[in-house]
Amino acid sequence: MSNTSVSTTDHQQPVVVIGAGPVGLAAAAHLLERGAEPLVLEAGQSAATAVREWAHVRLFSPWAEVTDPAAEKLLASTGWVRPDGTTYPTGRDWAERYLQPLADALGDKVRYGATVTGVARAGRDRIVDSGRADQPFTVHLETADGGEERITARAVIDASGTWSTPGPMGADGLPA
Repeated sequence: MSNTSVSTTDHQQPVVVIGAGPVGLAAAAHLLERGAEPLVLEAGQSAATAVREWAHVRLFSPWAEVTDPAAEKLLASTGWVRPDGTTYPTGRDWAERYLQPLADALGDKVRYGATVTGVARAGRDRIVDSGRADQPFTVHLETADGGEERITARAVIDASGTWSTPGPMGADGLPA
């Protein structure tokens, strides 16, 4: 079990993105476009793990509506060409022809088998909250080999989705 802490100055700390699905990968592409350093943490062993669970289902939106402009720019440098914008991909098409290539283009900025177990401001809790906004985030995760790691981040984007843990809230706060 390793207990690693990554510590750098604020402008060098990554923005941690939780989830390598369509939203997380697009967020990482936008961060890169803006000069920020993303680090995508994906619990699964590939990009779009949840999408692959419903791979046989055809999307309700065509290719033109399910790709992101910043992601397309990043993919263009790899020779990727967006499929016909008027056709409707299946989940498998989307994962294999867009999301996995996008994760591959991000390279070592995507880590698989990394399950986030907690996020908090460094050194702050329910009692100690003075100066909370000035502190970086500490992201706790379990690695693929069962180890534990801590990453210091300047911001965190939760794009983990709801496929495996849907929100139970319905009308007036009652379970749906």
